[in-house]
Amino acid sequence: MKKMLVISVLACIGVSAFAADGATIFKKCAVCHGAKADKVYLNKVPALKTLSFEERAQALKEYKAGTRNKFGQGAIMKVQLNSLSEADLEAVDKYIETLK
Repeated sequence: MKKMLVISVLACIGVSAFAADGATIFKKCAVCHGAKADKVYLNKVPALKTLSFEERAQALKEYKAGTRNKFGQGAIMKVQLNSLSEADLEAVDKYIETLK
């Protein structure tokens, strides 16, 4: 019984260690979008926190896929998002929601 408890605890720790951390991931986004996601980038890209969760989620997916080039930022956004998983993208989007 104790072995099962230990194994269960270790499994939970292992899963949480690999869970996406939106705050940590967002740190590289903050350079352009501001620490509170409130920066209007290049006087044309709207502040991320003014967009809905769904709008951000769709934009992130499209930028990552390379199918979006709004404001001429498609190439740089594709590079920035290339290494992120779906869970990472969702974690970042959820983190931005907390900044409102």
